[in-house]
Amino acid sequence: MLYLVRHGESEANIQKRYTGITDVDLSCRGRMQAKTAGKRLTLEKISGVYSSPLKRTRETAEIICRETNFDESKIIIKDCLIEVNFGLFENMTWNEIESGYKEESEKWISNGNKYKFPQGESYGDIIIRIAQFIDDVPDNSLIVTHFGVIQSILIYMGIANDTDLWNFTISNGDIMAIDNKSIVEHWVNNC
Repeated sequence: MLYLVRHGESEANIQKRYTGITDVDLSCRGRMQAKTAGKRLTLEKISGVYSSPLKRTRETAEIICRETNFDESKIIIKDCLIEVNFGLFENMTWNEIESGYKEESEKWISNGNKYKFPQGESYGDIIIRIAQFIDDVPDNSLIVTHFGVIQSILIYMGIANDTDLWNFTISNGDIMAIDNKSIVEHWVNNC
């Protein structure tokens, strides 16, 4: 079983900013979401915790560890779990992107997860950097990461494809339990 957790709400999420690689803090609600996720995971047998290096994921992982009594000093930081680099669009809102880069915003809508952000990455780039990690990660691992990375993991594992990817809702603090390359359970964080 793998447990995929999207970090708690960040200050940038509140502002609806695309902060892929920008290091932003959790909001108060994000900390509560992390605590709720941790309480939900107390029933699970977790053998290891992996996190993106960004503050919002590290803090989410630390809070979950405190709730589950997992030694937070054993969190393993993996650079491959960092969110997609939005390039020119980094730290912008959709309205800013649409008004400043009309043609590019239309390409993004048309190409979906195949779109490569100008001076940034595509989901294909994420898949390349997470593939080996996903192939080697031990069973019963908790992976605290980002929306785009979770979507890329779902694509890589064959759970989602280009057609149905956007049907998978992954809100802040949500947990997806995956076993044998299928979603066993999706716990929605209602905090």
